[in-house]
Amino acid sequence: MKRFLTVLILLLALPPLVLSFWVFALPPAFDESFMGELKYKTERLKNTDGPRIILLGGSAAAFGVSTTLLEEDLPGFHAVNYGMYAALGTTVMLDLSLPLIRPGDLVVLMPEQNRQTLSDYFDPAIFWQGADGYPALLSSLSGPHLLKTLAALPSFAGLKVRTLLSHTPLQDSVYLRTSFDSRCDMVSPLREENIMEGGYDSTTPVRFDRDELDPAFLQAVAAYVRAVRERGADCVYMFCPINALAVTGENTAESFCEVLLETPEIEVIGRPGDSIMDPGWFYDTNFHLNAAGQSVYTRLVSENLKAYLGDSRPSAISLPVMPKLRSASGFAGDDRDADCFVFEETDGSLAVSGLTDAGLAKASLTVPSSFRGQPVTRILEGAFAGSGLKEIVIQENIRLIHDGAFRDAPQLSVIRLLQERPACTVGQNLLYGTDARIYVSDAALSAYRTDYFFSPFANRILPESSLP
Repeated sequence: MKRFLTVLILLLALPPLVLSFWVFALPPAFDESFMGELKYKTERLKNTDGPRIILLGGSAAAFGVSTTLLEEDLPGFHAVNYGMYAALGTTVMLDLSLPLIRPGDLVVLMPEQNRQTLSDYFDPAIFWQGADGYPALLSSLSGPHLLKTLAALPSFAGLKVRTLLSHTPLQDSVYLRTSFDSRCDMVSPLREENIMEGGYDSTTPVRFDRDELDPAFLQAVAAYVRAVRERGADCVYMFCPINALAVTGENTAESFCEVLLETPEIEVIGRPGDSIMDPGWFYDTNFHLNAAGQSVYTRLVSENLKAYLGDSRPSAISLPVMPKLRSASGFAGDDRDADCFVFEETDGSLAVSGLTDAGLAKASLTVPSSFRGQPVTRILEGAFAGSGLKEIVIQENIRLIHDGAFRDAPQLSVIRLLQERPACTVGQNLLYGTDARIYVSDAALSAYRTDYFFSPFANRILPESSLP
């Protein structure tokens, strides 16, 4: 029965798939984006001589480890940073790396500490952005991942065409392929300090609860470790860098480690709590380190690997000075609708938590830059629930929008972002509970569609010139 259903799905999907394959004749549309680096990381993994240390995971690994420093501290090894993007999912990175593992390799698995990356979650739309111009990546996908990827091809073909037709020069950002050097290390000078309001991203709290772990994830990791060892290599697990301010709940990293170790194939290196770092070492998420933090965490990786390998030499990686945290700052903007909003004070600034009776009756509102002298920097979940809003205008002052911020506003169709470059942290469920579209300036369209935070919503990001 299962085989019959699979065949039926393929037959139904065949016509749009065949029509979509012409997209491979077009030039890549996402080559210069952050995800465009995936093909180059794959080539580096394929062509680097052994023995190798392979850092495997999402963007916490990409931002967290310098292979240049690691090789200097562990002579005799070549290092490859094969960390990419949590929105891809962890298990697809296992797929892509496994055919390239060779005898003598040591894989360090370091997924982000959240429910999505500790599951078998996979986003084929994001994968297509990484495979754009490099379809050979499809050959490494497992059966379930391949089926999902092929099913997403027609949608990606449409997005690619729209992106090529509306292409504008990409603005300077950390989330471009130019942020990586020839070794595929993150080297962007733009990530000098923590830019998060209050020093952490409250939309992604970090928990060490047992239910953060999906059994399907543990099964996939166990199968991967066995396959790696069959190839004459080895695989260990290390906790990724974690912003101390984001940690919540009663359970500890050590108790979570005990849950991991119930899967006999998993071997954890280092003390889990050492990966929980001060906020001054982070950049724009609870897992992305700034340049100084990258050196600190790379030293920790090296020390843990040396202990695992029986190397007693101390680390030669210097510890930098921790950058200072920024304080909340105001922005002079349009505050005409300020009395229509309800606010909560959080971390020295205000967050939009709801609407007044007057606000609930409005069809269009502009989120203010300040209220009674205090800066407004965030929008909380369900902030517009129960309203008759059709349009929301968000100015440059907003630095964080919680998942589900636009839910339960059934008439909402337009979310206008006036920020001329992506400068707002959003989660994977930003548009949960709404059918609204995001509108940005025509000049910023390509930047938003390829941005680390906004790219999952690329199909729902439109230019202002197309506003109804």
